[in-house]
Amino acid sequence: MLLSKIKKHIFLTYVRLRQKNTIKKIYKTNDRLLRLILESFQKLKSGNFSSEEIKIFGKCESYRSQLLENDDLISFEVFNSKKKIKVKDVCKKATSPPSWGRLLYFITDLMKNPNFLEIGTNLGISGSYILEAIKKKEKGKLITMEGVPMLSEISHKRFEEITSRKKFKLYNGLYIDTFPKLLKSKQYFNIVFIDGNHNKKSTLHYYEKLKSKLDFPAIIIIDDINWSNGMKSAWNSIRNDSMVKFSIDFYKMGILIIDNKYHETKQHFNLFLTY
Repeated sequence: MLLSKIKKHIFLTYVRLRQKNTIKKIYKTNDRLLRLILESFQKLKSGNFSSEEIKIFGKCESYRSQLLENDDLISFEVFNSKKKIKVKDVCKKATSPPSWGRLLYFITDLMKNPNFLEIGTNLGISGSYILEAIKKKEKGKLITMEGVPMLSEISHKRFEEITSRKKFKLYNGLYIDTFPKLLKSKQYFNIVFIDGNHNKKSTLHYYEKLKSKLDFPAIIIIDDINWSNGMKSAWNSIRNDSMVKFSIDFYKMGILIIDNKYHETKQHFNLFLTY
């Protein structure tokens, strides 16, 4: 464990030292979506937020604070498990930190018509950041999926506080049942956030199946790419896929730009956001 942490800090230090050169290389590509991601990253790093953005982020974090005081028990009976976990403990262990929520917000906000798929709603914190950006758009929608009924209920209530139901849809149910329904729908996506089952098999399955549901060129975001050896393997496999044009490794998250018309040599970048 200690050796793993040392290797992580050495790698991230190396990435930070080379970051200026990496940013210059990204600018030279002159790719619209890659520049959009870089602009989102740089705005987040600068901390130069508008008064509206500060208000939005405050609302999202106020919601997190409410969850962290919630002692209600979440049942995982849907997975044939007898365990029950307090809402506040789920929030502590399994929700995106503020910086990553803000990155999702900026990426979504800079898209003209974001049609966003999130696999793994959880308590709706990431979804809140995403939906705050989508609600301002004339066109655009958040589709999100969650297997645990009580988590879905909490998230749905939160989303209704943000905007009208026409701007979002929450699939509740086991992914084995809801994912095929999603694939048969007429909805196509230009942003996908895979944050559900953090294992190699599931991640590769979602990626392969979702390629048929993309509005190209598209952004795919994968969470916890260094969480386990299996996730590291899945990330390396996906970023070398023939349809991947660019990939950015943020260590916690990996972001891909997918283009079915792209056949030149792919490019891979490393950027540092936060520990």
